Amino acid sequence: MSISNSVVAKLLEVCEGWRPQMYFKSSLTALSHAMEDLVLTDSDRPLVIASFQRERYYRQEAHRYRRIAKKTNQVYVLAAPEAEFTNSSDVYETVAFESEDALAQEWHLVIIGQRYSSCLICREKIPTQEETKYNSAMDTNRRFEGIWTFDRTVSLKAAAILLARIATYRPELKSKIKQAHQIYLSASAQKATKKLL
Repeated sequence: MSISNSVVAKLLEVCEGWRPQMYFKSSLTALSHAMEDLVLTDSDRPLVIASFQRERYYRQEAHRYRRIAKKTNQVYVLAAPEAEFTNSSDVYETVAFESEDALAQEWHLVIIGQRYSSCLICREKIPTQEETKYNSAMDTNRRFEGIWTFDRTVSLKAAAILLARIATYRPELKSKIKQAHQIYLSASAQKATKKLL
């Protein structure tokens, strides 16, 4: 199964007034690591959803997600499989999507905690032939357009979009995803969070 709808486009559709910004891969890596480090150093037990374009990119970060999974049981990692990545429920939930899926062009990290939330929702900007001629072929020069924010409302919407995508690929996770909605995305969870702030 392949889904052609972009998570970035959907988020921009439901979050009026937001415009995508441009990021280079090196910036996205640094932002992602900072967001992950917050989970690793805080006592909160957040919802964490990470989407990697390819299995090889996930493999570079797998050790971080094993550590994150020790902090919370609501961790979902998505990637297009290349060798060994499959749907599984081991240390955390892994979700394999087809390489033709829109997710294969996107980079996402969403963290919803009781005291903080953040999201990084980006889509790779494929260079034109003209741009390719003048730009280096270095991986770090890859450009992405999207949103990085600590805005709780936007982060909750991003989480809901990604959880819906996960439910499509892994319908057997329906009860766990429902639990995530109740704990992190429900109106009562949002009210409880506001009281903490």
